[in-house]
Amino acid sequence: SHGATCEKESPFMGDDGSEHDIHIPSMLMSEHDAESIKAKLVSGHSVRLEIAWVVVPTKTVQYNLWTTPARPAGNQFLLEFKNIALALKDSANFKPYSYIDSGCKLESTDDCQEECTNGGRYCASTASDGSFLDELDLTGNVFVKETLRRQCIWKEYGEDDGVGEEWWNYVVTFIDKCYSEAFFDDEDCIVDVYKHSGVDKSKIDTCLNESGGLDGDIKNTLLEEVIMAEKYFGEFVVIPSVNVNTFEVEGELSVENVFAAICSNFLSDAKPEVCSLCLDAMNVTECVSSQENGSRFEKHKNVKSGRFLLLNILQLLLLVAIILVAVALGTYMYRGYSHLDSVDETSPQESELV
Repeated sequence: SHGATCEKESPFMGDDGSEHDIHIPSMLMSEHDAESIKAKLVSGHSVRLEIAWVVVPTKTVQYNLWTTPARPAGNQFLLEFKNIALALKDSANFKPYSYIDSGCKLESTDDCQEECTNGGRYCASTASDGSFLDELDLTGNVFVKETLRRQCIWKEYGEDDGVGEEWWNYVVTFIDKCYSEAFFDDEDCIVDVYKHSGVDKSKIDTCLNESGGLDGDIKNTLLEEVIMAEKYFGEFVVIPSVNVNTFEVEGELSVENVFAAICSNFLSDAKPEVCSLCLDAMNVTECVSSQENGSRFEKHKNVKSGRFLLLNILQLLLLVAIILVAVALGTYMYRGYSHLDSVDETSPQESELV
């Protein structure tokens, strides 16, 4: 209404994945624009509006994945997206974050000690009512510790190449072997995951300590980076979430819509082959996996073809050698027979003289 104070900035309208029952197109606009449109309509004029989404394609796409070890909701996505992330490694830069809360939102100091680390600085992700979102009966500081561990693995194995194959190996193997109340914080289980993932335990232990650790009321540099990134990208309504070139992928998070969002941000001449082959596939995960297997088959086939080619060349050389020997032998024998014939045909006069 007139005279009301307008918002200085557009209000945050996060998609929590519950939009499936909304069928009426809607949008927000400033009061100034809305009033001018209403005036036109009231005066009897028709108004045509156009909504456009502008995507600026780039040669290299940056995408960020936000998850939290406290919630198994993102585990299936991680399991399914690993092969896609690795297939995009030559064209896209990836960076993962594990979402945490800055500061304790609980009233009890004892609860904060259990649910947070570093004197209450870093806590497991919570809901708006202060209840923790974990679905495992574990204290929040265990989840913060796993968050820091994953950030260290990324720092050591993914920060330079923007792929982090070892990070993906660790997360997927951890979900398979340790994601339970009995083994989530079990040192032996984690060491076993390190071994299966190609992660050097000593490097990660060093990173955990050098970043500031989890004890005492001191800052941890890697967890501070996560908090700063949360402020930069803005509030998240749903975890897991994905940003592609700084824009959040909206709607229910799935392998298909994240893959489509990444592929649509490439310039046409820079689009990875996996995008062209699998973007419209009925099952993106199976398509990407089949492409990976196909590449291995082609490589194997090429090796076998090379072996057959080498064998054929050797056989050809052997055949040529046999032919040359046969020709040489035939020539020698022919000359021998010709000489004998010439002796037998000597004239009678020459014989009598002898």
